[in-house]
Amino acid sequence: MQDIPLIIAPDPDESEAAEVLIDATVDGRPRRFLLDTGAARSQLLTDPHTAGLATVRTEASYGAVAETSNELVCISELAVGPLHAQDLEVVRVAAAQPGARDLLGMDILASACCRFDLAHQQLRIEASPHPDAALPLVMDERKHCYVELDWTDAQAQACFDTGAGLTIVDQTFIDKHPRLFEPAGTSTGTDATGASFQTPIFLMTGPVIGGAQFTAHTVAAIDLSPVNATLDLPMDLILGYPTIRQANWLFDFPARRWSLSRIAPS
Repeated sequence: MQDIPLIIAPDPDESEAAEVLIDATVDGRPRRFLLDTGAARSQLLTDPHTAGLATVRTEASYGAVAETSNELVCISELAVGPLHAQDLEVVRVAAAQPGARDLLGMDILASACCRFDLAHQQLRIEASPHPDAALPLVMDERKHCYVELDWTDAQAQACFDTGAGLTIVDQTFIDKHPRLFEPAGTSTGTDATGASFQTPIFLMTGPVIGGAQFTAHTVAAIDLSPVNATLDLPMDLILGYPTIRQANWLFDFPARRWSLSRIAPS
């Protein structure tokens, strides 16, 4: 078992939003990443080191509102705590692209049993199979992880995404279940492709997740139908920081099991 420190960077414009950052090394060079379970591949900004890497190939990438094409390059090693990957293909993006970040994705995390404890700013790597991971974990071919949200008369499938500063709800789900959502203004965001967009903000009634009752919190509404059209498992929500911070989440990725424990409100 090993704890890796996390850095929580609050959003200056959205009181409930924040980024979850983690330090790692690429080919022996230190870099700070956004911890992003919603990213199938890790991503690096172009800099003097990555600019010299040959493009291996390109592939399509999909954000919440736009599509783009990414260059893939091969790095010798990406290391974070006890996790190491060698000869890894990662996405390279221009540093000038709006919203572009170094991302630590599921190509690294999916090999481990991970406990996401944002309250104590830790990513804990534990042994697999883990006896506390009691629930079956649904993962798609891109290694996105899905959990179910329950209300009295509604259920939703959500992607667990530590890279999302806000939780995102499909506008269609809000239209079907308006009693769960109270309008709370608008916000401007940037998706994974760098596309900027304005979105309505709602206060969402707290759901039950993994048998635990969550409190009401802020969410953003987006039409997720374009990105859902690219997925084999469509999603109603993208669980971001305001939801994730309410619990201690255990994902045993190799064993395809998970569980959580609620954190008492401060």
